[in-house]
Amino acid sequence: MEWYFAYKDELEKVFRQAEERTSTFPAPFQQEGLDYLARFNPLREDSTRNYICYLLPFWLQELTGLPPETCRKLSLGNVFVMAHYLIQDDVMDTATDNRKTQLALSQLFYTECLSVYRDLFPATSPFWSYARVYVDEWAVSVTSEGTEDYFQGERNKVALKASPLKMAGTGALLLAGRADLIQIITDMTDLALLVLQMSDDWADWSEDLVEHSYNCLLSHISAEQKTAYCEGLGPQQIQEAIYVRGALASYLNIADQAVQQLETLEPSIHGLRSFAHSITAELGEVAAEIEGGRSHLRRGGLDYWLSKNMK
Repeated sequence: MEWYFAYKDELEKVFRQAEERTSTFPAPFQQEGLDYLARFNPLREDSTRNYICYLLPFWLQELTGLPPETCRKLSLGNVFVMAHYLIQDDVMDTATDNRKTQLALSQLFYTECLSVYRDLFPATSPFWSYARVYVDEWAVSVTSEGTEDYFQGERNKVALKASPLKMAGTGALLLAGRADLIQIITDMTDLALLVLQMSDDWADWSEDLVEHSYNCLLSHISAEQKTAYCEGLGPQQIQEAIYVRGALASYLNIADQAVQQLETLEPSIHGLRSFAHSITAELGEVAAEIEGGRSHLRRGGLDYWLSKNMK
């Protein structure tokens, strides 16, 4: 995880600044905001590590030549972008009792994001046009998940739910005078985001099945069974596809293809490539373990599958 440890000190500064800004929120949102940020602070053992959100400007630093303090500002803006949109997603997906509080906190995070980026980009900067595109892509993506099977039809669109985090990468390129690279870096980022979403969907498939949330793995299994998305699929059928028929291995092949495509693109962004590769490596370890179980099953160990999956 060199792509992370090389920037650990910088991330500590970024999250300290995020906490300082959040501490200025009106009561009672200071503590609400700090608690929410803590869930995503990669320096905490119990956090969810959304690395790409805050590491993208640092991964581009060799290309852009931007000073560390500018990369920290871009990363800080993305921390608040991430917090805002994750709350929006949570509110859309779940009927929570504290929806009003969540939406209010989300707006405070978004206002802070705008404050950070206004310090870097004047109103006439093309940054704001790109930011609008990314928000539009997010809006269409999150509202289309129930009707569009992107993983089968237009796989590149799986990444668009996370489009707003591209603000930091595009901002870095604009500040460096490398607007000519925005499209290729966007394509590379989308490939890494696709792999990340595939990994998340492997971890979350049972929850997504219950909540009727779109899931790439469920789409893949549906396609392998030549049915419409999730048609006739319950937990037992999905487990059988994974643990008996090897659906995770073919799913991993798709992630590997995305990483291979990323590695052919230039300019080479080492951190982004390494990040995507590490995700597929972790997924590969799981697939290998399951394949080992399948080999045991083929040798007559039905008890293995039942003990692992029919609890």
